[in-house]
Amino acid sequence: MSRVRLSGAGKAYRTYRRPQDRLRDLVFGTESFHAQWAIRGVDLVLEQGDSLGVIGNNGAGKSTLMKLVAGVLTPSCGHVEVNGRVTAILELGTGFHPEFTGRENLFYSAEVLGVPRQEIVDRADDILTFSELGDAIDDPIKTYSTGMVMRLGFSLMTSIHPDVLIVDEALAVGDQIFKQKCIKRMSEIRESGTAIMFSSHSMHQVTQFCDRAIWLEKGSTVALGPAAEIVDRYVAATGNADQGKRSAVNDIQQPEGQSENTRCRVTNVEVLNEGGTVIRRGEGLHVAVEFEVRVADRYNFGIAIDRRETGQRLAAETARDTGLPSLHFSPGEYRVEFSIDTHPLRRGGYLVAAGLLDESLLRVEGYRLAEIEVEDPSPASSPGMMRVGVQWDVKRSHYK
Repeated sequence: MSRVRLSGAGKAYRTYRRPQDRLRDLVFGTESFHAQWAIRGVDLVLEQGDSLGVIGNNGAGKSTLMKLVAGVLTPSCGHVEVNGRVTAILELGTGFHPEFTGRENLFYSAEVLGVPRQEIVDRADDILTFSELGDAIDDPIKTYSTGMVMRLGFSLMTSIHPDVLIVDEALAVGDQIFKQKCIKRMSEIRESGTAIMFSSHSMHQVTQFCDRAIWLEKGSTVALGPAAEIVDRYVAATGNADQGKRSAVNDIQQPEGQSENTRCRVTNVEVLNEGGTVIRRGEGLHVAVEFEVRVADRYNFGIAIDRRETGQRLAAETARDTGLPSLHFSPGEYRVEFSIDTHPLRRGGYLVAAGLLDESLLRVEGYRLAEIEVEDPSPASSPGMMRVGVQWDVKRSHYK
């Protein structure tokens, strides 16, 4: 049985040029409104354990789609079917009463969701522990920061064993450590069979966490399919470097991706080539990364290459892509070296980001940048961003 099934689903809002037109329609049954479609003609199926990323520019219809599935909105056309318990983290603070304390809001929100009070009593300790709110749990919600509200809402919604979980940009606020906990929690409940809809402007999170993705534009489905494929198409079509960078480097707010609170940090990135940072195309790029591990855990290595002028992401690789699993590191200082084939690069400047990721590849623990300049003696008149190896074989054809 499918958890979520949408068939030709759409949502339209009535807009009027004048307030009196609304009254006329109400009294005389006329239709002088203009239908403004937020989404239209969306077909979608989510099975048990599916994870779907919802991507698109602002105003594309992402939130409307998720509200339809959550039951907050009713469809204007088509059919929306949801089977099982649904929990949704939409606008921050939705379902919370500002005058109630965090603890009181657990029971208040649970009642609104139809969750038995005893279930919240049984799970209260786990919810409070996960939220890390401490004594603030007994303060009114109106005194909370947006990050604290997100902590409480996420802790509640993911603790009551939903069959369908909807997360709409909730992870855009809050500190990086707690975001990592949230991603880990979502991975755990997905493995238990929960179907998840996840909207984010972080293409890295969508690619790494979601099996599939739906790309919306002006309320319509542009593409639906494997997450990595849809993200690549979206990035290529929008040309938005800020949204398009698939590395979680975008998710780090501190300069050079470092923080005194991170579990590890990259202390140095050094280009080892004899010519320094000036690389001749075809010459292997050799890089050394030095890093300090503060918390023992399993980590993976990752690199990304961007055009310096445009910020366009050209490549992003992790050690796992080449068959190297995550490695366990005890606290201490380490060094890793890697080489990159520069044949595909054209003449120009590039930024190479090198760093460490957590075992899930959903969080960059730390990174640093190295800037290189590629020299290419061949003509560079092509508009292409990269070069590919082409073998030309010209043969004369004989016709009778």
